[in-house]
Amino acid sequence: MTISDKNKQLLVEEIPNQIQFLVEPEIQNSPVEVALATDIHFSGDYGEDWLLVTQTSLFAAQRNGAPDYQIKEVNLAQIEKVEILKLHGSNILKVRTANQGFELVRFSKRQTDKFNEARLKIEELVESKGGSIEKANIPSTDKKRKSRCEKCGQAMPHWSEICTACIDKGEVLSRLLKYATPHWKPLTIGFIMMIILSSINLLPPIINKRLMDQVLVPATSAIMNEQPVLDKFKTDLFFWVGVMFSITVVTSVFGALRGYIMSWAGQHVTHDLRTQTYQHLNTLSIDYYQKKDTGHIMARMTHDVDRLQDFVTEGFQSMVRSGIMVVAMSCVLLYTNWRLSLLSMWTIPLLVALTFFIGKMYGRFHRIVWRRIEKISTILASTIPGVRVVKVFGRENDEVERFNERSQHALEGGLAVSKIGAFYNPTMHFLMTLGIYLLWLFGGLQILSVDEAGKQLFTIGDLTMFISFMWQLIGPVRELAHMNERFIRAATSAERVFELLDTVPDIADKTETTHLKEIKGEIEFKDVEFSYDGETNALDTVSFHVKPGEMIGLAGHSGAGKSTLINLITRFYDVNGGQILLDGRDIRDISIQSLRSHIGVVLQEPFLFKGSVAENISYSRPNALPHEVISAAKAANAHDFIVQFPDGYDTVVGERGTRVSGGERQRISIARAILKNPSILILDEATSSVDTETESKIQEALERLVQGRTVFAIAHRLSTLKYSNRLLILDHGKIEEFGTHDELLAIDGIYAGLCQKQTELSQIRAV
Repeated sequence: MTISDKNKQLLVEEIPNQIQFLVEPEIQNSPVEVALATDIHFSGDYGEDWLLVTQTSLFAAQRNGAPDYQIKEVNLAQIEKVEILKLHGSNILKVRTANQGFELVRFSKRQTDKFNEARLKIEELVESKGGSIEKANIPSTDKKRKSRCEKCGQAMPHWSEICTACIDKGEVLSRLLKYATPHWKPLTIGFIMMIILSSINLLPPIINKRLMDQVLVPATSAIMNEQPVLDKFKTDLFFWVGVMFSITVVTSVFGALRGYIMSWAGQHVTHDLRTQTYQHLNTLSIDYYQKKDTGHIMARMTHDVDRLQDFVTEGFQSMVRSGIMVVAMSCVLLYTNWRLSLLSMWTIPLLVALTFFIGKMYGRFHRIVWRRIEKISTILASTIPGVRVVKVFGRENDEVERFNERSQHALEGGLAVSKIGAFYNPTMHFLMTLGIYLLWLFGGLQILSVDEAGKQLFTIGDLTMFISFMWQLIGPVRELAHMNERFIRAATSAERVFELLDTVPDIADKTETTHLKEIKGEIEFKDVEFSYDGETNALDTVSFHVKPGEMIGLAGHSGAGKSTLINLITRFYDVNGGQILLDGRDIRDISIQSLRSHIGVVLQEPFLFKGSVAENISYSRPNALPHEVISAAKAANAHDFIVQFPDGYDTVVGERGTRVSGGERQRISIARAILKNPSILILDEATSSVDTETESKIQEALERLVQGRTVFAIAHRLSTLKYSNRLLILDHGKIEEFGTHDELLAIDGIYAGLCQKQTELSQIRAV
């Protein structure tokens, strides 16, 4: 099936007979290009309506509670625009002609992707007929999202733009081996040593043959015939045993040396891959981390990368070594006695077929197991940092039960893999030993037979060599068989790591960007629109201008768009429409690093890294001198409590700053912002979660911090905003009020109402 055939199949569902009967005259001469069922009627009730599109016409079959469908027909040649109207709870597909618009079908949000593909198909058909169509203004979130793979037609994972079903595992592993290229010298040395060791390992069975045929059997025959045992036999015995001992010493020394070289190379390959992965993680936008679980990312950075080390350094070379050993030993056996060789090795093709079949099952189950292990990591990543919440609500047993449930799922997956291995390994051993038994039987018969000249057809030494090679052959064949499992595991892990590496950041620099050494701090929003999900605008046509050094207070109900506005200034997201200008430049034309180097943020819940107080303060400027760190701490009213710690500025704050109080964390965070000395400062509820005394100290520190900077301050305690130059009041993503504190109180609008409610709440608390 071709790609276009698969895509067409996705857009053409099975049409009910009732609808086929109604539109049959129209579709007889024109094939159906789109046939999709909705999940709700146009009236909003649950049920199926239908959208049908041929190469000439468009049909909407609506029932709306009636027993029969009503058909709307629109000529494709008349269509000038196709759009999806996004409503609360449902969407509508609408087409426009020169004279009027037609609302065709209503569908739920979960069917948006399907009908968006139908919209694109209709536009394509109109254009193919020479028509001119106005493209709908689709938010960037919709444009980037693909619901199904264009190649295979399978559903795309919600967290990725890459279809995991279409990944070529051979190509993945080939790409993986490229990480070994910078370390080709030690890997080449290890490879050469492997070839030498493999060649040397072919010698012991051949030596055994000579020892049997030229020493032990003749000596035994002489003893049986009561003849003297020649000194030559003893000399040869010592010689061949010495050779085998020397081979053992050489292979042991070479093996140890090669092991160290390969381990060194493997560690470096793993280091390179892990650092590149982490570097790429830091380029990904905030949206990626909101879609991915922390445990999911950690599993790829640790377990998957470690698993790849084994394949890059040992797995590939082991496969080559085993292949060489199998070919070399087979050649020796065939040269010695081709009939007996074929008889004893007939089971190997069965092993290959079994390995191929089992390998597919292994791959499927390993992916399941790893997904379940990721879920375990996700539980740990959430409960360990939130252990206080778990304990204060007495949910320890519930969390243990939840963990056990996830672990049980992983156990079941692991047992499924173990069942496959439990069947596969004994079967392989049985087939190999069956070949050995056949070798004993028919080899023994040949030893007991002679040719017409009375010469023995097969010697005991030949049989010994054959058996030794066959037992040696079990190792490489088994390794090749396990290689398939190793290959599948490595391919699965590589697929997961490369999916991360291939993720394109939503927010990235253009080819040519501006680097700003200094800025004034002038901010202007021009008709800014933004939506997180492509459905509802978080900001809708927002426009305002902020002068350099001005403090803007942001207020409004929860969900009004305050945090979204801040996220756009820091360019955690890009606008869907309009512009944000910094000193007259579109921030998308400024390098991300340059933009954020001029922005400082103090969050409601400040994040401290595991490290010392000094390290956390200097995080904003790592090259800061100690006296600069102390000066910043003093300006943030943090110095006094820091010096009270036993280790002062060297005190370790613990993971996420758990060893210091909330107010202390906040002041350390303010010191960090002061040390950076940004031109633009963002205060996000900086005093909302502390007591009154701590708030006054933080407020005093903030007053020092805001001087001479452009400041955006979010606060639910409106009293903290009354000293702002102007207040921007948002409601449902729109600017409702913008002015000074006194001006907004005078107009008696949203801001005045919020102030009144907080005053009443304060009086209740006072009582």
